[in-house]
Amino acid sequence: MPTKHDNYLDTVLNTLNEAVFVYDQNMEIKYFNAAAEKITGHLSRDVLGKRCTTLFDKSLCLNNCDLCMTVRDAKNEKVNFNSPFVRKDGVRRVGDFKAGLLRKDQEGNTEVLVSLTDVTEVTRLKKELQETHSFRHMVGKSPQMKEVFRTIQNVACYDSTVFIDGESGTGKELVASAIHYESPRAGENLIKVNCSAFSDSLLESELFGHVKGAFTGALQERIGRFEEANQGTIFLDEVGDMSPNIQVKLLRVLQEKEIERVGENRTRKVDIRIIAATNKNLKREVDAGRFREDLYYRLNVFPIHMPPLRERKEDIPSLANRFVERWKSKHKKRLSNLSGKTLGKLMDHSWPGNVRELENAIEHACIKALGPDIELRDLPAYLQNNSDSEKIKRRRKWLTKKVVKDALKACENNQTRAAERLNVHRITLWRKMKEFKLST
Repeated sequence: MPTKHDNYLDTVLNTLNEAVFVYDQNMEIKYFNAAAEKITGHLSRDVLGKRCTTLFDKSLCLNNCDLCMTVRDAKNEKVNFNSPFVRKDGVRRVGDFKAGLLRKDQEGNTEVLVSLTDVTEVTRLKKELQETHSFRHMVGKSPQMKEVFRTIQNVACYDSTVFIDGESGTGKELVASAIHYESPRAGENLIKVNCSAFSDSLLESELFGHVKGAFTGALQERIGRFEEANQGTIFLDEVGDMSPNIQVKLLRVLQEKEIERVGENRTRKVDIRIIAATNKNLKREVDAGRFREDLYYRLNVFPIHMPPLRERKEDIPSLANRFVERWKSKHKKRLSNLSGKTLGKLMDHSWPGNVRELENAIEHACIKALGPDIELRDLPAYLQNNSDSEKIKRRRKWLTKKVVKDALKACENNQTRAAERLNVHRITLWRKMKEFKLST
């Protein structure tokens, strides 16, 4: 007959959110709280007196799992481990188990208390963070980035001129590097020139070189970047900022693969591959008369578009994690992961500065973080007070508990498909499920 103490203990255990059950030396379940019923789908009356394999996949049980060993060792030490478990409806989940010896008498009768927390979604998200879909230092698993990776591999083996367009900070330079190092020219020089960093006269000298006395200050002969890149690749960044004079000279290089140093009449042959990039809309520049149409078509032989970060937000977790790991590799500070709220804030931001802005924000957070996790307070102030987040929050008010439940039901509890159905990121869906205390 249950004692007053037993009833009190039962009341306490049934208020917990964690599943709690007790089993004996025969691995038979002796107690099963309300949360255990909810998490596993099994009713207490159906599992009491039955072996723990009711909850676990029998193929995983070889009589030497952590729960069995807790009984055999009969120690007072707690055991923590993650293990799959099977709900009554057959759905496999991942549980965080904590087990410890509850009682052992002189006859060898033993009772072990176990708490179980369903960590399926947390485990899935951590795995998503750890999965870095990368190619030549570029990170991305979005359809847009996968297409970029395929395009680079297709064009790398040919000498065709490549034109990369995209907003500042999207990683155009990384694309140029990937093309070069995947190409037959990989053993030769990759020369990078930012055309917007020089005045007209200096850019001409930088690209083509000059002879001694060609202009004031030209005290000695200088080889240009085109010659330096001979047999290799030259990457011309921000070609949209070139003056008409330099545009004419570049057109000749593309057509004839010839250059002339400033102040010299001698023609020099160069064997180079040219990759160009800009953050401007060159077609619009052509229409406005600021860029030569013939040069535009010479450059635009094989275009590659780098999508802005706001259009591939599924890449943010992988990118952020990569930047944290990169920062940690250069410093001694101990850091672990981005907290859920921090990751949520990163997902909500529109990132006008693209990947470069994200990298800077992560560096700021790594410096500021007290550790081990990077918290929301560690992000730059402008992200914490971000109006984009407020707009998104207002937009997501329609994601009620009923809407989320209906979507999950329609997709047979497949969260990826449910997120697609709701037109939100899977992390957003997971956060809403956590808010509404929904499980699958």
